[in-house]
Amino acid sequence: MLLRSRPLLSTIIFSAIVALIGLLLFSTILREHFLPVFYFMILYFMVLSIAGRFFLLKSKNNRPVDFNTRYFLVRWLKVLLHMVFIVVYILNDTENALAFVLTFMACYVLYSIFDINTLNAELKK
Repeated sequence: MLLRSRPLLSTIIFSAIVALIGLLLFSTILREHFLPVFYFMILYFMVLSIAGRFFLLKSKNNRPVDFNTRYFLVRWLKVLLHMVFIVVYILNDTENALAFVLTFMACYVLYSIFDINTLNAELKK
């Protein structure tokens, strides 16, 4: 319930859990694939998640058409930012490109599921 009642706190807690899981995985099983940018990546997803959620929740009291437009705007802006982030990183570190893309995609899936679930919970209130 706590994770569904406070958007900012829930995103911070979720990000801490993802960071802890990443720490455990990168210190054991995936030791040779650790990326120093991993924790920045979590911060990146956390900031985008918080900004997107507040932008969307700000419009939930308006007309449903406005909310839908804002939802798709947020999704597309995130996709564009993700593409820029991926391209910039890969151009700077081609040696770790595969590990980066796989780690990025794992974070993308986790944060997408989290965002959808928490947004649905907020909209049902």
